[in-house]
Amino acid sequence: MLKLYKKDGDTLRYWEAWEHEGVVTVHWGTVGDGGEQKTVPVPPDEDPDMVIAQEAESLVDAGYDEPEPDAMSVLLVEYSVQGKGTGHDFEQRNAVEELLTDALGWTGNGEVEGGETEEGTMRVHCRVMDPDTAARTVVEALESEDLLEGARVLVARGEEKPRVVHPPLFPVLKS
Repeated sequence: MLKLYKKDGDTLRYWEAWEHEGVVTVHWGTVGDGGEQKTVPVPPDEDPDMVIAQEAESLVDAGYDEPEPDAMSVLLVEYSVQGKGTGHDFEQRNAVEELLTDALGWTGNGEVEGGETEEGTMRVHCRVMDPDTAARTVVEALESEDLLEGARVLVARGEEKPRVVHPPLFPVLKS
């Protein structure tokens, strides 16, 4: 898989491509949006990486580049659990990991790095390009699958301490 990004004014654009079963999928758009996609067949005698490189060539010339590791932010989704959690908690963590893999991947904003459970806390770790946009995407995805209840979403840029972005510190009162 190849992922490229380009800052265009206030807009962050993504382009990515990967091979699966003899076809290269190319997916591009603005970070946070579903974007567009196309498929490119890989000729039988050609290396899929060469097809991806050919597809990316004009974008690299236009200023797209792979992100530096320190350009990405950390996004965490946490749930409180009893002790080290139960089998149900483990299943929920796996469901959250799969959901966020799709939600972040198809909006060009990052990826799930894995999860962990420690005494009292279950956590899913993500690396994202735009933490505020990613937080909105994650909250919407969790809500759509009834996985938002009890979740805390935190983000951190660089070495800063993670800050809670959901639930909001001061929720809007509904009238």
